[in-house]
Amino acid sequence: MSGGRYGPNKTPERRCMPLALWPEADRTVWQNALTPGTILDDHLGALAHLSVASNYKVERGYGRFLTYCKIHEPDCLQEAPAERISPQRVKSYINHLTDIGNSTQTIMCRLQDVGSMASLLASERDWSFINRLASRIRARHKPAREKSRILMTDELAQLGYDLMHAAQSDDSISDAVQYRDGLMIALLAYVPIRRKNFTALEIGSSIVRRQGQWFIQLTPEQTKTHAWFETILPPALEPYLQRYLDFYRPMLVACTGRWRKPTGNALWISNHGSPMTQDGLYSRICRHTGERFGEHCSPHMFRDAAASTLATEAPEYVRMAAPLLGHRSFQTTEKYYRQAKAQEGHGSFVKTITALRGEG
Repeated sequence: MSGGRYGPNKTPERRCMPLALWPEADRTVWQNALTPGTILDDHLGALAHLSVASNYKVERGYGRFLTYCKIHEPDCLQEAPAERISPQRVKSYINHLTDIGNSTQTIMCRLQDVGSMASLLASERDWSFINRLASRIRARHKPAREKSRILMTDELAQLGYDLMHAAQSDDSISDAVQYRDGLMIALLAYVPIRRKNFTALEIGSSIVRRQGQWFIQLTPEQTKTHAWFETILPPALEPYLQRYLDFYRPMLVACTGRWRKPTGNALWISNHGSPMTQDGLYSRICRHTGERFGEHCSPHMFRDAAASTLATEAPEYVRMAAPLLGHRSFQTTEKYYRQAKAQEGHGSFVKTITALRGEG
């Protein structure tokens, strides 16, 4: 069901004004900033080098500010964009966000987005008042809720195995989905790469079999740190992966649904016969971890679990956490050293989890 002009299931004052509804002057500046230019076009492409996700965040954040203006000070939408971002108006915007229950973290993010847009609108101006306001918010920052306990990797892996074992009693699509979910959770527990890379795993390129073993390998173009990543899949998972590839994945590929897209070599397939999306994968993992542990564990939290497990169960290997998690810690010229350390650290990590689960 539609939720209105600016987005579903939100009250009007909480919606982010979409780009198509921005004042023309603001929209033109934004679109120019996203348009790659040449060395002769110094007014184009200021944001073209940034990721789509980073730019979308600013677009939505500034759209939220424009929604505030439209509802509370509509006349200011007729002003020049840079004039609209005044100290008094930004203070009023902060008060508004506070009054409707936004956390201090959310307010700081909204201010950052307004500041990013202000720099585009008038780079020569002094916008430091936005940073000063953000500093005041930061000084009274409190977490929206208490931080959850960090689960241990063996707990997450066990959840994955339990889901797969329970699924093998039936040959239905729901059975295939549960088995897939279990494999996702177990594999991510052992190899906690970033969600984007994990969702995009492809058979024959990023997950490959050679010399009788399965490997996960990511190129510098695929990783956030632009570093090579390669590791061997834990032997305990190999029969489960093979079962998925031979039996359950073909069942899912054969599904047809409203949103069906070509699956290609995608490892993770949805129940409507399409490659899974990042949001879809996130939702499934959160659902199962929430049911098991009482609070959901996002894919990113699997990375916290890995580092915590090493620190607790194998502290002598804790320095290996950085390469294991794909964090850059050495110069690019030492790429091969990093790769060797990542494999060494991951091997130790898998041995630790195997011992905890009694698989040895």
